[in-house]
Amino acid sequence: MKIGMKQTVIGEIPEDWSVDKIGTLASFQKGKKVDTIKGPIEGSTPVIGASGFSGKYDTFTISEAGISCNKEDILMLWDGERSGLCSIGHNGIIGSTVSKITPKHGVNAKYLFYHLQKDFDWIQRNRTGSGIPHVPSSLPSMLVVALPPLAEQQKIAEILSTVDEKIAVIDEQLVQTQELKKGLMQRLLTRGIGHTTFKDSSLGQIPESWDTVTIGEVADVKGGKRLPKGYTLTQETTPYPYIRVSDMYMGGIDTSSILYVPVEIQHTIARYTISKDDLFISVAGTLGLVGEIPPILNGANLTENADKLTKITCEKKFLLYVMKSPLIQDAIERERTNNAQPKLALAKIRDFVIPLPNKKEQRRIAEILTTVDDKLQVLTDKKTQYQELKRGLMQQLLTGQRRVKVAEPAMA
Repeated sequence: MKIGMKQTVIGEIPEDWSVDKIGTLASFQKGKKVDTIKGPIEGSTPVIGASGFSGKYDTFTISEAGISCNKEDILMLWDGERSGLCSIGHNGIIGSTVSKITPKHGVNAKYLFYHLQKDFDWIQRNRTGSGIPHVPSSLPSMLVVALPPLAEQQKIAEILSTVDEKIAVIDEQLVQTQELKKGLMQRLLTRGIGHTTFKDSSLGQIPESWDTVTIGEVADVKGGKRLPKGYTLTQETTPYPYIRVSDMYMGGIDTSSILYVPVEIQHTIARYTISKDDLFISVAGTLGLVGEIPPILNGANLTENADKLTKITCEKKFLLYVMKSPLIQDAIERERTNNAQPKLALAKIRDFVIPLPNKKEQRRIAEILTTVDDKLQVLTDKKTQYQELKRGLMQQLLTGQRRVKVAEPAMA
């Protein structure tokens, strides 16, 4: 055992720390139903449920019968799929699916909040309920918390709050950049660059020099293939990766969970592959995911629940942005609404109408939108780095593995 540490029921912690059940450190009070209204009026109070954890409230009450909370209370979602999720910093009435956790004297609210964040997975594993999952009613006597002296609690909370503030700034930048991209896509794919004269078309007004074509006029649309009956994909790496809809996201492929076709049956689906020069579109279950194939998956087999756009004669990146835009996504949504079993037919995809500038303008539009996507990726990566930093700090600081310096009080 390290010097200055002691053994406890939750492992080694610093000698000057204590271990207590959370029910000893805080009181719990479950919310209850109150009459609600949709918008705020004079004298109303926000009712805080799961949707209000972000700080944006959409339900209010004028009832005085509810359970109130203040900014020092920790709110935990008690019922539902995300039960165990916590939030802090609210003034209002808590909803019936929320429990209020009020720290007692000597316990810093933000410290306890971060401890509960750290324990979220543990809480979820211990939930009860066969239908709707619930935080166990015995949580106050089950969950054990490592508690440093108050000054150290406050310092740890300050450090983690600083990281949260950085993440919040990045979130705001992501929202602003996504709004910028949305506006740019709308303008560039309908008004183009530098045009002054426009004409009516089936897509609305477009630049005079543009054409409208079907996807089938600029690409071949071909389907994927399922494995023969009686065979399954394997985690064992073979030369034949298989792309499923679950591997797809809007824009590309997540390569982290790729499965493979067994060598002995590859010949039966060998014609149903996709290349890095193609685009994919999901056509069953989750409709309308479109994206590019990374070079590492060039020649991979493609699921029967997706089609490929191949032999593309326009700029591939331009076509990708058109496919991701409301021009096509709204048409796909209409298909989803009109069919009980959502399935996009090959013929339907071929018949989708798109705008078509000359190749030089296609490239320029794609370059502008790619620049914005690159900025979004930088921000997303930066957010991931801060989230990983926070997870590491929580694990170290909230267990005493890493100590923080607390300023000594001034002498009288």
